[in-house]
Amino acid sequence: MQKWFRYSLLATAIMNLAGAVIFALPIYGKGDVFGLPNAHPLYLWIISSWILIFGVAYFWLALTAKPERLYIAVVAACKLAIAFIFFAFWMTGDLPFITASAGGGDFFFAIIFIYWLFQRR
Repeated sequence: MQKWFRYSLLATAIMNLAGAVIFALPIYGKGDVFGLPNAHPLYLWIISSWILIFGVAYFWLALTAKPERLYIAVVAACKLAIAFIFFAFWMTGDLPFITASAGGGDFFFAIIFIYWLFQRR
């Protein structure tokens, strides 16, 4: 595995850890800081745990230096979807810019993952 891709996976793991914490904060009454809309704790726990699980997987792939093409393709699609959803909700005024800008990181890593996939053909 190329160093740049390993570092990308590690950076994504860190970003996902932060995202998991941010989505869990409203459960404890601290969500207003990030402009997240109100949601039932069940949904927040589900989202937070999924983000954390994806983050652990990024870390594992970087640690073992054995990236799985299918996983990278799936998470690239997920990251693109998140980025576009955040952008769309920002455009309609339902999400503040600071919160929507987090989707920029997802978009950035999606492009990196897609680039890596095309390199590995």
